[in-house]
Amino acid sequence: MTTTAAVLLSAGVAVADDATTSLNAVNNQFNAFAADHDAAGLVSLYSEDTLWIEQGKPVRQGLEGPRELFEFVTANKGDVTHTIDHLYVSDDETLAVMIGFVEAKIETVGMDATGTYLFVLRPEDDGWEIVTDMWHQHALGGN
Repeated sequence: MTTTAAVLLSAGVAVADDATTSLNAVNNQFNAFAADHDAAGLVSLYSEDTLWIEQGKPVRQGLEGPRELFEFVTANKGDVTHTIDHLYVSDDETLAVMIGFVEAKIETVGMDATGTYLFVLRPEDDGWEIVTDMWHQHALGGN
């Protein structure tokens, strides 16, 4: 772990109630957009310059990665749900890290997968936005 990451994680042990509430709201909104099969809504949670880190692929910057994935998932009526397992917020509340579990099922393509995600978020005028999304799929099942 780099020094920067260690400082962030140790600084985030005590999360302020306002930050916790608003970060949980981001996760709830993600789940609501996913349940509504709203790709544009999901993409709206991301910064224009998001770092998209997908297993086995080069890192991409921008909204192309999230847009491609969410348009595929929503077009195929996929069911995706995020939970929050760990939440860290810097002492000055200018950066947050959210780590959790994801379940993704897309019956039309025979996908039944679980995974983990790590979001780095920063506050904006209308709430937190995702500036980094790193995810890993644990298992892929199918027919």
